Amino acid sequence: MNRFMKSFIKHISCFALVALIAGQIITPLEIIRADGQMESAQDLADHINVGWNLGNTFDAYGTWISGTSPDAYETAWGNVSTTKAMIESVREQGFNTIRIPITWAQHIDGSGNIDEAWLARVKTVVDYAYEAGLYVIINTHHDGGEGGGDKVAWLRADTGVYDSTKDKFASLWTNIANTFKDYDDRLIFEGYNELIDSNNTWDQASTGNNAYDAVNSYAQLFVDTVRATGGNNAERNLIVQTYVGSWNQTVLDSFVVPTDSATDHLLCAVHSYTPWGFTGTTATVNWTPVHNDFGSGDKSEIDSCIDRIAAFRDRIGIPVIIGEFGAENKNNEDQIELYAQYFVDKASSKGLKCIYWDNGIFNDGSGSDGYAIFDRKNLVWKDGIVTSLINAAAPYVSEAAPEEPAATETTVETTEETVIETVYESETVYETAESVTETEESLPSEAVLESRASDPLPPILIAFIVADIVLVTVFVTLLAVYLARKKNSK
Repeated sequence: MNRFMKSFIKHISCFALVALIAGQIITPLEIIRADGQMESAQDLADHINVGWNLGNTFDAYGTWISGTSPDAYETAWGNVSTTKAMIESVREQGFNTIRIPITWAQHIDGSGNIDEAWLARVKTVVDYAYEAGLYVIINTHHDGGEGGGDKVAWLRADTGVYDSTKDKFASLWTNIANTFKDYDDRLIFEGYNELIDSNNTWDQASTGNNAYDAVNSYAQLFVDTVRATGGNNAERNLIVQTYVGSWNQTVLDSFVVPTDSATDHLLCAVHSYTPWGFTGTTATVNWTPVHNDFGSGDKSEIDSCIDRIAAFRDRIGIPVIIGEFGAENKNNEDQIELYAQYFVDKASSKGLKCIYWDNGIFNDGSGSDGYAIFDRKNLVWKDGIVTSLINAAAPYVSEAAPEEPAATETTVETTEETVIETVYESETVYETAESVTETEESLPSEAVLESRASDPLPPILIAFIVADIVLVTVFVTLLAVYLARKKNSK
């Protein structure tokens, strides 16, 4: 073969290799954002199976807390510091969604600027969840809720309070949104949590429209603020709540869906600890029978609750999720399994996805009360309850939900003995007699790639594929000619 032919083969081989490599690099990046769209709110709701709340952790607060380190607050209510192994364990159990409640009140200044160390720690744990392939919800938690005493709530369902806090609220969410604006659609923002009126009235506001108008105003301001930060936040899925997260009919009737510059990227959340006599109290009360066994009366209360929330969802025209539900352990784990299965099956069958409340008070059988199903220190789960939750949700989940993350080589040793954590305060919903109620830019998960793999291929990618085929064909042909001539010359 002459010198020209040898040179031609050498150069075309190099070019083909470069084109092939470039095609492999560009292919996934182009497929990810070929449509330029974030996942819709309805797709998100379809893809969630069941979620888990990292409760009593980043939402902990107290003027008595000593020190300013993030860990002093994260562990203030008796829970251990959150680890990557802990979050990976959540995913390994089958949950595909995590809600991370966050109280910002003691970590921001009067203008809503966030302490850098606190924000960095929040981001670290968000990244743990992100890398595990989970949908991640972050919010402002006890910044709303009851006031008085040692509580730190500064957002209230009160129009006067709204007027005095709206600039700070907008500044806080601008800072949060800008920090996470490059994260894709597996990160969801929830504007506030259980906003309550000036009288701390649960279930239904005692101050009437003043409270409901304030909640609707906070919801609108939250949406407008996040959208204004641009980037992926322009179409990120956002969650707003009803008054105190209640599903009381008056509350539902008073809720107004915010106007949104994005289309199909809003969800609403409610909370339900129904039936309260089973799920939420060991004390004797005169308005509901307190009991440990899950029975037919409990099922009827759940049916009424879910039917009402589903009707509300149909009326407002956006997906609704149940951001908190769960049952306090009263040495009745087998009955909680029945409750969990029934509640999730009923809700999921109506398209209402559920996120279990876990406050980290783990009952080892000694009688300690708590909503925990996960011993975070020893990475031990209440398997029966978890199985009930996952199995009940499974029939109602779209196949495009996040997949199991790749197995890691890290193993975690657990002991048979679990440890009861002492908690300063457990998260509950107080109901009235009327109530029956790693990097700045994270790469997309495999699930995101797969869910968009059927999108039309962009022109540049098609050009690379065609170039690869032509160049490889020419290379093989010339190589065959060379070998044949070499053989004949002998």
